[in-house]
Amino acid sequence: MLPLLLVLQAATPAQLSTFLRQSIGFDAQQLATVERGEPVVKVLETKDRRDVAVFGIITTPVARQQYVRALRDFAASLRTPGRTQLGIFSNPAVESDVAAVTINARDVADMKNCKPGDCVVKLPATDMRRIHDEMNWSASPSDLQTQLNAYARHRLVEYVTDYRTRGDSAMAIYDDRGNLNQRSSEAFAAQLAESPYVYENVPSLRKYLAAYPHGSLPAGAAEILFWSEDVLPRLRPILSVTHLVVYAPPELPSVTLVARKQIYANHYFETAVDLTCVIDRDPGSYLLVLRRFRFDNLPGGILNIRGRAIGALRDQLALDLRRQQTTGN
Repeated sequence: MLPLLLVLQAATPAQLSTFLRQSIGFDAQQLATVERGEPVVKVLETKDRRDVAVFGIITTPVARQQYVRALRDFAASLRTPGRTQLGIFSNPAVESDVAAVTINARDVADMKNCKPGDCVVKLPATDMRRIHDEMNWSASPSDLQTQLNAYARHRLVEYVTDYRTRGDSAMAIYDDRGNLNQRSSEAFAAQLAESPYVYENVPSLRKYLAAYPHGSLPAGAAEILFWSEDVLPRLRPILSVTHLVVYAPPELPSVTLVARKQIYANHYFETAVDLTCVIDRDPGSYLLVLRRFRFDNLPGGILNIRGRAIGALRDQLALDLRRQQTTGN
């Protein structure tokens, strides 16, 4: 099996084709589709049935440096068609960073009966108890939404501040439906360990993400924390907080890496890891994307929530690749 490190160093069509065939399982038709400038997305096998890994690739006429410049305009590049809310955290985080956070009305209605082991929103048990005790449940739906908005905004600022101080040890412990004492930090560590296509080839990035905030990236790297609400078809809107790093490894002069680490989500995912490789091409660039998710213990059967989510994630990656091909962000 051809190591991705050789592909990243050489970035030749022949090396990349070998990697896509041997490591990802592309066939000749899929390889031809890539060369025509069309996106190809594949759901990969995983060891744990709760995990989903989605890989995608597309070519773009946009040069790597141009793509990265557009990406680093985070206020613009993070706004996507399926993203209904967005905010970037200051350092230190302040409540004005989250002034636009709004709890979905459907979630508001379901919060009254929320308790550890039986809650539609992913929260620690401590927050469930505080919400139960502090909210005025006899208020009108709009007033109750206002109360929950204020609570969420305050807690998100506290959470980001704690994460910047303690790193993964500050990440949420989920006690929602189907989960008790599920540590998102452990789920993240598992996803990082089972992402052989990239992270093992760039140990400096892997170490930084795992050891944050104890470490530093070379000059020129950029990072932010942001919150967003994203809508996927047939699923509840997902409010999440993400740590994003843009990094050009010194050992790979023709490559820029964009890593996204989910540190909180209020639905479906215990963790999510997203890595984009932007590789020099003549002309333009290759965009390779690997996204890994660890689901809750979601039901299948008639509801088939997991199946719907996998389909939505696959389709979303194809849409994202097409958008990035033409916009550079």
